Amino acid sequence: MNLFWLYLLMSVLTYASRRAFLQMPDHWLSPRMRNGLSFIPVGIFAALIFPSLFASEQQWVFQPVPLVASAVCLLVMAFSKNVFLSFGVSLGLVVLVTAGIL
Repeated sequence: MNLFWLYLLMSVLTYASRRAFLQMPDHWLSPRMRNGLSFIPVGIFAALIFPSLFASEQQWVFQPVPLVASAVCLLVMAFSKNVFLSFGVSLGLVVLVTAGIL
């Protein structure tokens, strides 16, 4: 039961701190700080994706299909500025290669 209260307390504290940060007036943050904070989602996404590209079963591996799909995703995103299109194209590439069509 103590673990439940710990989870509940941490949830409330996390929610309160994020909510307070969102309610902060815009003039409190400099443009440089706002620009830096805009890269946090990209950093989190990279931290989640990169280990799966380069590690498998606690060993370094070279997986060409995910690496090529990642490069295609970045290129499509750079030209189209559309996240869903870039993810869809790269996922489609992985599916086609895995299925043996390409």
